[in-house]
Amino acid sequence: MITPPLPPDVLARYPGLEKLGRTATRLHPRPGAVTAAGSHVGGLLLWPADEPWPTCEAPHMVHEEVPVPAELVERMRAAERRRTQSHVLAEGEVELHREIATVVGPGFTGWGSRDGGPVVGHRYVPRPHPAPNPMVPLAQLRAQDVPDLPRPGGADLLQVLWCPFEHAEGPWGPTVELRWRREADLTDLLGQPPRGEIGNDEYVPRPCRLHPEQVVEYPYPQELPEALRTLVDEEGEYDDDNYVNTVMAPGWKVGGYADWSLTDLRPTPCPRCAGPTTLALVVASSERGTGRWQPTRPDGEPDHDPYEPTGVVVGRHGALRIFVCLTCPDTPFLLDQQ
Repeated sequence: MITPPLPPDVLARYPGLEKLGRTATRLHPRPGAVTAAGSHVGGLLLWPADEPWPTCEAPHMVHEEVPVPAELVERMRAAERRRTQSHVLAEGEVELHREIATVVGPGFTGWGSRDGGPVVGHRYVPRPHPAPNPMVPLAQLRAQDVPDLPRPGGADLLQVLWCPFEHAEGPWGPTVELRWRREADLTDLLGQPPRGEIGNDEYVPRPCRLHPEQVVEYPYPQELPEALRTLVDEEGEYDDDNYVNTVMAPGWKVGGYADWSLTDLRPTPCPRCAGPTTLALVVASSERGTGRWQPTRPDGEPDHDPYEPTGVVVGRHGALRIFVCLTCPDTPFLLDQQ
């Protein structure tokens, strides 16, 4: 896959931006048969036969429905009928909403009825797995294929696994396990890994081949020096959104800069030493970006990429970012979801 070049006027508009360029490797996952060898999403991993398979023991979140008392429903309906405008709450409705939330209990997310049925409140509550749940292979990345892959301690292989349930620890979603290895050390390999329970089918990746491509990215506006940030803010044609869409790659990628469009810039300190971390991997719900990020094939024809090639959907169709500390010896990591 080949990404079209940066429009020539962008760097001219922002003097000094060129010095802030940082390489990233777009992974370009596309559905296809994979083996344990090579870099890929989903499928088997090069896993030592004598090493226990990772499991998850963290409580996962379970959806529950709680009946709302009929008299409370009737008071809510009466309050709704007192509205003078359909979208403006009547006096007392806010208090009734709070009363429903109290009835439903911790983890309350809303209330309603389906197909004219009884009104129920919705909540998510933590529940332990009946037994430690085997994790699902998410990705395997080789430094030989992915030039921006970090290499802590000389590792040249990263394996990413997660538990395919919603969890409240860290960002809402799967728990994650990273394994850094030297591929040359892997000899006696595991065949089929153990299978666990699946809580969310969108956390089970479709096997995909990767077509890694190194590109250059530039910082999110809030990470720019003040003078450059001012230019970005003042440019009508290149406002924040257009600037981001022009200089930051969408989709699955390794390295580069993080996009903070959802939350604004947040710190990502190492959970152990509180030092700086490096963006190691972006797990994205979709590959489709705006104009310049639409890749072409080597023959020059447009690559009509599938919208969700991996089948993985994170959060509200967002992305999970994995930041790693390359200073601590066991490479601790931090998760952030946008």
